[in-house]
Amino acid sequence: MVNRTHDLIEITDLSWLSLDENQEWTAASLRRTPFVVVRRAEQLQDGGIPVGIRGAERNQRAAARLAPQGIRRSITPYEVARERLWTTLPAERQELPVPRIMDKAAELLKEWHWGPAGSAGFEMVTGYPSLKETSDLDLVIGSSGMIGRRQAEILLRELDKLGPRIDIQWEIEEGAYILRELVNGLTDSVVLRTIHGTRLVRNPWR
Repeated sequence: MVNRTHDLIEITDLSWLSLDENQEWTAASLRRTPFVVVRRAEQLQDGGIPVGIRGAERNQRAAARLAPQGIRRSITPYEVARERLWTTLPAERQELPVPRIMDKAAELLKEWHWGPAGSAGFEMVTGYPSLKETSDLDLVIGSSGMIGRRQAEILLRELDKLGPRIDIQWEIEEGAYILRELVNGLTDSVVLRTIHGTRLVRNPWR
């Protein structure tokens, strides 16, 4: 099994996790919602997976390493979209701005390999109420080929009409671009987010 950035992993036991820095809230958070998200970082030589832990508050984020034996199941953003997991949320949660636009977003993205990440993906997979009235919608798009600038501009323009701010990461083999940064970029260099950190690379549309 290959675990990729943004995948959500349900863990079997907290003992398989090694935290980079112990924080009081992490154990309580994991007992309540035993899921971690794969971070964009280099895989460890011993097979450990770099993951992140989400707490109840926005500022509660912690880095950790998960032993492969600790994986109960793994869910990708693309599986969330394919299974339309936003439809499984309780009715009152589906009335929040982000879940409310998911069917329309899915229609606009039907020709793309895509899925929700961030707080939206987390709630859709775990059922934990992490979305708020003011939440953005984080999406990932996977592509083995080139996305055209005009194609991206049209997609963002249509998605922006839905209401909540929507941020899209375009995942490629070497890392990820922020699609909006590419569309708005006026320079020859753009930021690529990689497992080794961010770096400036040549704008793929120039």
